[in-house]
Amino acid sequence: MVIFGVNATYRHAAFVISLFFFLNVYLLYSAQNTVQNASHSGDRDVNVANHNPNSIETPIPTCEITDDLAKSAISRATSSSCKSKLHLEACLLKNGTFTETFPESECSNHENHLIDQRIGCYSDKKDARVLKEFEYKFPKSNGKSTCRKNCYKAGFLYYGLEFGQECFCGNDVTNATETDDKDCQTYKCPGSEQEFCGGFNAIEIFRTGLKSKIHMMKPQYLAPGEGEPLKESIKILFLLQLNGRNERQVKRFLKSIYLPHHYYYIHVDKRQNYMYSEMKKVAENIPNIHVTDRRFSTIWGGASLLQMFQQVIRDSLEMEQFKDWDYIFNFSESDFPILPIQDFEKLITVHRGKSFLASHGYNTGKFIQKQGFEWVFSECDQRMFRIGKREFPQNLRIDGGSDWVGIHRDLAEYSISDDELPKKLRKTFESILLPLESFYHTLSFNSKFCDDLLMSNLRLTNWYRKQGCRCASLKQIVDWCGCSPLVFREETKNKFELQKAISKPTYFARKFDSMVDIESIESAELQSMSPEKLRLDHPTYHFAFANIFKNRIDEEKIHFRSLANFALKSIKSDDELKKIVQIDALRAHHNAQIEIVMKVKTSSASVEFLIHRKTHVNFLTESSLEVNGYQLKEMTYGTKFEWKEEICREYMGFVTDKDTLHTRLEWKPTERVKKNGDKTSPEVEFNYRKGDELIEKTVVKPYDSVFGGQFDSWNVGKK
Repeated sequence: MVIFGVNATYRHAAFVISLFFFLNVYLLYSAQNTVQNASHSGDRDVNVANHNPNSIETPIPTCEITDDLAKSAISRATSSSCKSKLHLEACLLKNGTFTETFPESECSNHENHLIDQRIGCYSDKKDARVLKEFEYKFPKSNGKSTCRKNCYKAGFLYYGLEFGQECFCGNDVTNATETDDKDCQTYKCPGSEQEFCGGFNAIEIFRTGLKSKIHMMKPQYLAPGEGEPLKESIKILFLLQLNGRNERQVKRFLKSIYLPHHYYYIHVDKRQNYMYSEMKKVAENIPNIHVTDRRFSTIWGGASLLQMFQQVIRDSLEMEQFKDWDYIFNFSESDFPILPIQDFEKLITVHRGKSFLASHGYNTGKFIQKQGFEWVFSECDQRMFRIGKREFPQNLRIDGGSDWVGIHRDLAEYSISDDELPKKLRKTFESILLPLESFYHTLSFNSKFCDDLLMSNLRLTNWYRKQGCRCASLKQIVDWCGCSPLVFREETKNKFELQKAISKPTYFARKFDSMVDIESIESAELQSMSPEKLRLDHPTYHFAFANIFKNRIDEEKIHFRSLANFALKSIKSDDELKKIVQIDALRAHHNAQIEIVMKVKTSSASVEFLIHRKTHVNFLTESSLEVNGYQLKEMTYGTKFEWKEEICREYMGFVTDKDTLHTRLEWKPTERVKKNGDKTSPEVEFNYRKGDELIEKTVVKPYDSVFGGQFDSWNVGKK
């Protein structure tokens, strides 16, 4: 049994303080953690500023909500406007008036005369399907219309009816064996007495309306001296969709992509006032950088992301100094170039007129299910609520893959126009999860722009789905499970090395986070920028900063003031604290501990403290704790835990009785460990105590982690 102490030790010199403290510096509900081997095996169990288009003042409709999803969503909504919006949309869905009727596709790959063209009746077997790409089952309502609609939306050339309720999709019938047409007239379609839906091991096949399976082209890398000289370069509108408080990383990114003839349009999430104020300063004296005052709360997967993107298109086209752009490419604060911006510019110029979109890269039918297209989502209260099943319209082919896009001006203008297709598609995508990942793909594949695509967004994403698809952090903002890429670290930065970037080609990569690994950003800088643009010898070049608090922007919390007063006393200052000016998290290099820089104003001077915080315990001693062949290396704890990266984002380390305390154990398997599946940790028991009183006991099962972590969470204020 190991009990972790809570005493703090201090030392100071001049105006720099090194203050060591555990999480209970301001622990309103103090507790000690005990980690020991489990003694039993029992299981435990868009918002635009000053205007919110999602706020509907319409009285709640009179229809009775019977769908469990809709009832759950309404009960969890906090505002009356959100409850009303969910109720209204649930009624529209129940009454069958939610779905738009779409026009026939204008894509060159669509032929009206091919729709429902009969191919024939064929023998079929479970272990050797004729149409093998995808299968639907419609036990209540099947038929040509239903099956064709679903196979068409996934981009398949053929659909087939079998065994009454079965609907198959595919792109090839060349090796099929024909059989008597009567064999496909055995079963009536569910919901229809006039239509047959195939037979037993007999499938009747028809065309969906698509001419051929499109093999989309991808761009090839152009070396700096390759090809003819460009007569005229295109103008790119770089849209920066920013969140968080790490403005220093954003400035590094801006520096790496800045050219005076392009445009830089910055949107900062409505909830991030610090980043907004810092970006306003950046734009003050640079005419081709603009920070919009029209801000959205861009939650993960929300309809607000697409609405924001299209509002940027509208606004930029009305700005005299910005309106002549040729392309819009969007980026976040976690992107960084991995090839020179001039190389990127050249490739785009050579392919002028094409839009750059990344496809999902696998079976579209599976993609549609994985993305939740079959469900209706509604955004309000800064959350995406799932309210019921969607009835998909005819004549709409779906595709998608990434919300990081490069859109040519012609497609961009069409997307915000009042033409029937984009207008109805915008309305439909208000209720689709992750809409920016598929809106422009779907708009293109159903319009004349289907021939003007290159299926690459020229980005490299650091996917590691086993780690990145853990959805605990998304439960508060969406009724779904999604995946997110990991931050590049020392062991993964080889993914964007020069020759790999050229071979794809990929000109940008994500995600980067200087507070996790600054050296990955430095590697990207050295690869994409000329050395003279970098100040490699500057003493802070390896430093990472992230703001925590700034006066007049953030609310000053009581524990900030308590720490400031304590720090003043530690340097034996009798000055009275007037105000806290700013608090930043500092990491001197990627292996350094995060420290706190606090600037305060006193009755006589301005003072700056460097506060060393310790929220980890190192077990690498001769008496290291070992459990069932696993050696405990380290324990860290804190709040605002990020499951994907396995770090706590509350850098100061404070815990209050309103917080959830997260504890992470890092294990190292010993030579004696027996293989426990793919798990990287043993089963352990956590005991939470207040003094000698046992408050709560939890058993944590073996866990599989890229970083060797294992976790437990505890609501500090839980009674």
